[in-house]
Amino acid sequence: MRTSRVALIVVGVVAAILLFPFKQTIAPEWTIDTLDADRRPLAKITVREVWQQYSLENDGHEEDRLTDSSGRVQFPRRYLRSSIGQRLIGCLKQATMAGVHASCGPNSFLVAFGKGVDTMDWADFSQEQGTTMPWQRSTLVLKH
Repeated sequence: MRTSRVALIVVGVVAAILLFPFKQTIAPEWTIDTLDADRRPLAKITVREVWQQYSLENDGHEEDRLTDSSGRVQFPRRYLRSSIGQRLIGCLKQATMAGVHASCGPNSFLVAFGKGVDTMDWADFSQEQGTTMPWQRSTLVLKH
């Protein structure tokens, strides 16, 4: 009788963990400073943030913002609430549908363009990739 009660409690706790919707960061809070090769700010350059939680969403999201006179632009933190169970099922669904090309979990990245600037001009490509950290600060130096 006692072991069945303990087993029931354990099953209940595991079910609660799998079903409780936790907040997950999909894209960090970005503060981006854009500079030219001479380290001068690039004003009025478009920076696009793209983000998606592949396990839960079929379509991605994007937002464009212009840099200010000091070459700075900020994006808020993006998050979703979902349970671990939803994420696991979504990832399995992606793997079943897309096979080796499946993507699971959150992803975010930046692109910059305008006034003759293109993301392909970035001096360090690693700075465009997002993380699941709650914030990220990047200085994007463009060869322009």
